Amino acid sequence: MAVQMSAWMLELLAKVKIMNFVADDEPSYEVQESRQAVVEECYPSMPDRSISAPSLKELEGLDVEGDFTAVLSSAIQKHWSGTKRELCERALLLENTFYKIQAGRRLPGRDTLICLALALRLKEKETRRLLGYLGYGLSEHIKRDYIILRCLENLQSPLETNLLLEHCGLRLLGPDLD
Repeated sequence: MAVQMSAWMLELLAKVKIMNFVADDEPSYEVQESRQAVVEECYPSMPDRSISAPSLKELEGLDVEGDFTAVLSSAIQKHWSGTKRELCERALLLENTFYKIQAGRRLPGRDTLICLALALRLKEKETRRLLGYLGYGLSEHIKRDYIILRCLENLQSPLETNLLLEHCGLRLLGPDLD
């Protein structure tokens, strides 16, 4: 199935070519030990930021990993009306991996969470919250993350997001390798 680039995708590619980023890609995001580090990494203080960084008090509510599975299940119930198999296909995820994540027997990696967020068409705030539970984040200063954030805004699938990432020569979204 060939995916055509829409006008906004072509605009985004043109914009990304002239923008400056701290990095094109950050190959590995390890779980942060400090929630403050997540804030500093993912929400750098910039005068033109349209979204404010969460306070430490807000992030303290994310401490219990057991809550992650409840929040994920809630997001799935709220945003997905199809079958779990269809969600897995859309999220580029193996079904057995998905069921382990949903049961709390496996913690997903950053890319897996991003794929699920894109497949569920979560908004940026919901995606950041879900990523925050496991110490992950997204940064406007990293080209790959910038593209992912724009795809979240425009309700793109992981497949469509990968089309843009591939065009920019960046690492594609897919299953996280252990």
